[in-house]
Amino acid sequence: MLALPITIRIPSDNEISYRPDYDEILRKRKQARIQEGYSLTLNEAGTQRLPYRFQATINIDNHRLWALFQDLALTLPAKVSCVYGLTDDESATTALLQKQFILDQLEKYREELTQDCQLEFGLLFQTKEVLIELSVSESKYLRYWGVELERFKLLMQSFKLPAVKGLEFVDEYPKIVSPLRDHIPSAKAPESVVYYLDQVFHVDRSGPEPFFD
Repeated sequence: MLALPITIRIPSDNEISYRPDYDEILRKRKQARIQEGYSLTLNEAGTQRLPYRFQATINIDNHRLWALFQDLALTLPAKVSCVYGLTDDESATTALLQKQFILDQLEKYREELTQDCQLEFGLLFQTKEVLIELSVSESKYLRYWGVELERFKLLMQSFKLPAVKGLEFVDEYPKIVSPLRDHIPSAKAPESVVYYLDQVFHVDRSGPEPFFD
């Protein structure tokens, strides 16, 4: 079973609200392939609108998520945008910034970003010719759009993450989410994390969206 963040737990049978497909949900959840690994989809009809070679979705034990995020970040160019925000709000996308600067700022909120289910974040590089994007969902699995398939597979091997047919993810089934501060009182509120990132990245949420060449 995948090691989830402390803020997510699987509900017991009596915690799931009744619905017509209740029994079917319980049966599928008990058989669900929610485990470490990745699923891969090739972009067979790649176009300038979607200039990436493949897309992958990755499950990894939560205590290893940040290390994988950092290593996948190495596959992006030196200047990227950061995309981040609260789950229920529109994400902010920064101007192009030095990638290492972005990673240094995110590192300050590593605990919150990897465990608080109200936060989503990632890195983005996009031109007319190429799209590379790395994101961490609110349920704390990763999505990656890239162009270097062989490099990606080698990185997955280094983390002992196999390609898994029929891989599933925790948000496909009922789950119970609690605030990170219920478990770690010293953690920053998700709204505070977003505010601090807005300040350091000079994001004005009232202005127009950044423009990419």
